[in-house]
Amino acid sequence: MSERHPSKSSSKQIPKDSPIDIISIGSAVRDLFVNIPSDLDNAFIRSNHLCMAMGSKINVDYPLFEIGGGGTNTAVNFSIQGLKSAILSRIANDKGGEEVLSRLRQFHVNTEFLQIDNASQATTGMSVILNVPGQDRTVLVNRGVSHLINFEEVNWERLRLAKWLYLGAFGSRQDDDFNRLWYLAKQSGINLAFNPGIAQIKRGIDHLGQIIAETKILVMNRTEAAVLTGSAKTERVTVILEKLKDMGPKVAIITHGRNGVFAADDVGNRFFISPLLVEASCTLGAGDAFASTFTASIIQDGWDIPLGLKRATINAANVVQNPGAQIGLEPMERLDAYLEDLALEVEDLTTNSTRRATI
Repeated sequence: MSERHPSKSSSKQIPKDSPIDIISIGSAVRDLFVNIPSDLDNAFIRSNHLCMAMGSKINVDYPLFEIGGGGTNTAVNFSIQGLKSAILSRIANDKGGEEVLSRLRQFHVNTEFLQIDNASQATTGMSVILNVPGQDRTVLVNRGVSHLINFEEVNWERLRLAKWLYLGAFGSRQDDDFNRLWYLAKQSGINLAFNPGIAQIKRGIDHLGQIIAETKILVMNRTEAAVLTGSAKTERVTVILEKLKDMGPKVAIITHGRNGVFAADDVGNRFFISPLLVEASCTLGAGDAFASTFTASIIQDGWDIPLGLKRATINAANVVQNPGAQIGLEPMERLDAYLEDLALEVEDLTTNSTRRATI
């Protein structure tokens, strides 16, 4: 392998009492939520597009400032779930960076891998979420330095202490970042959970193939999974799921919005769960909540996929009922308390060929 890969010296040496259960690798940004009423004359929804008249003034609710980004969302949730959580991301030495750091410390997230860019022109990433409550949102994003993670600054010997790495959508300065992380996981016995973003997916299977094959938990939405597998927009999600599973992950999951979630494992089991019907305030963060809660459930209680799907579905529903991608996240014991009152069912698609043929 290239000299840029981590050393083999500590191969398979993760201590059982490791100080780090899981490291989230992803973005860290500030979020500004703006609710736009759907019944205004100069702002309306048409053909799945948010339309606003140029030059107009639109009265909105007072904006909500929050912390977001896939790295922070998942790292915070892992900590809420009782795991020793850390984050690898990049922020600037500015007010936004201070707010991100404060949120991470509030939830006791290990920040030793958090990179702080002290350049005078560096800025912490920021998203503006134009949200139409009960419908959907449009995100305007400036990634700032969050897409410039520098793996040359990473303490690889400390990184290899982690039992799990959670790879979200992230940007870095190196082209071989995935190869280095794949090699680290393979040599050190680290488990991988992977929730790639569309920019990463568009690099293609030649770029992602090795790391997907090493991945224990792969979570993607239907659009992302179709792009990665080269599937047509009209392809049934169950067919796409089989293509995804054939790439080698232990568990492959496709989230399909209001159409539910589909999962496949490496011993031939196939599952489906419907979403909880709740009044959505904002859908931002639902995917992060689902993927990280499912991963935490597997880490905490083993490979009980139906249980993980149920817990993840509840936490995703909690998040969409609130503005902010971290507001509403509940710890595992609360999720299990909800399960006692909710009639959540996981359908076994393994032998249900009729159901599979129509999805």
